[in-house]
Order: sequence, then C-alpha cells, then structure tokens
Amino acid sequence: MKLLPLAKGTRFRAVLACLFLLFACYYFFVYSSVTNTTIRTSGSYVAFESAEDLYKAADLVVSGFTTQSFEQRKKTVTTFLTTNAIQDFYTTTEFRTEHVLKGKLASGTTIQVGEPVSYHQSLTGQSKITREDYSELKKSSNYLLFLKKNSEGLYFILNAEFGKYNTDHTDADDEKYAPKQKFREQMIQDKTYAPLKLDR
Repeated sequence: MKLLPLAKGTRFRAVLACLFLLFACYYFFVYSSVTNTTIRTSGSYVAFESAEDLYKAADLVVSGFTTQSFEQRKKTVTTFLTTNAIQDFYTTTEFRTEHVLKGKLASGTTIQVGEPVSYHQSLTGQSKITREDYSELKKSSNYLLFLKKNSEGLYFILNAEFGKYNTDHTDADDEKYAPKQKFREQMIQDKTYAPLKLDR
C-alpha cells in the first residue's frame, strides 16, 4: 500500500508541534531546574568586635522559626539595564517570633525577613547565589536573629552570617561556620539570652 505524502499545512503543524515539545522539555527540565552550583559573592559589612556591639547595632533581636521551605519563599533579583549584571538579590522569608529580646514587637508576630541569598537564572538552570558564605534559614529550625529595618519596612539579617544563630542544633551549616562561634560563646554567658538556653 502506497503512503500519501503529508500536505504542506500538516507538515508545518507537525514541525511546530515538535518545536513546542522541544521547548517545553528544555524549559521544564533545564531552564527551570535548580543546579547544585552555588555562586558566592562578597559584600560590604561592618565588622563587629563583640556580640554586645552586634546587639547594639540591631533594630530588632528575636528568636523564632519559619514554616516555609526555601523554594516557597519570594526571591528578588535586580539587574543593571545596560549590562544585565546582577545589582542586588535577596529572599523574603516569613519568620514567626517566639522571643523578642530587643525592639517593640509582640511575641508570636510573623515578620518579613530579608536574607542575602536567592536564585540566579541562566540558560542552564537556576543556581543559588549568596553573600559571604551565608546559608538560608532552614524550615522549622529555631534561630536567634539580629535584624536591621530598611526604608521599605523589611527587616534584613544584620551582617549576613553573623546575624543569625541556630538555637536548637538542627542546622549543621550554621553551626560549622567557625568565625562567629566566639559571639555564640559570649551570648551563652550573657543573661539577655538566658530564655533561649543557648548552652543546651
């Protein structure tokens, strides 16, 4: 039996369908995928001499947790119009407070916290981008945060990694960051942080 050639219109639709399928596969399996790559950038931060200095510089000092996974949080990346290079980036995390050690805020309030980490989109997928080795708050882990409020009312973690301390030993990334452990030891000796039981 002899097969009839496809009509021009049918061939065109078949080519379009193939192109659409290829694009869909690329978008979902490559472009939208999260790679294992982490881009580390440097930042300009004030160097604090002690945990007391860090406390004094903060607008708000609280402990609590987030119920959001990193994927659920709002990511913001801004770029320069002319070069498309990254200008700024951060992630907005919903953080439920349990203890308020400094600042006018009721315990149990949920606040928006800015973290110096996000996703950077490229043709090969999304890579995590962070400042000064900062690692994001882990879902359901408890933290002590030192926060500074910006002009838009968003509380940013002060001094990147030096502004957050895991208090229930469930975040290995936080506890292995050696440079800030001196501050943690000072907090253990300070009665201000006694309700958090940092020495447990």
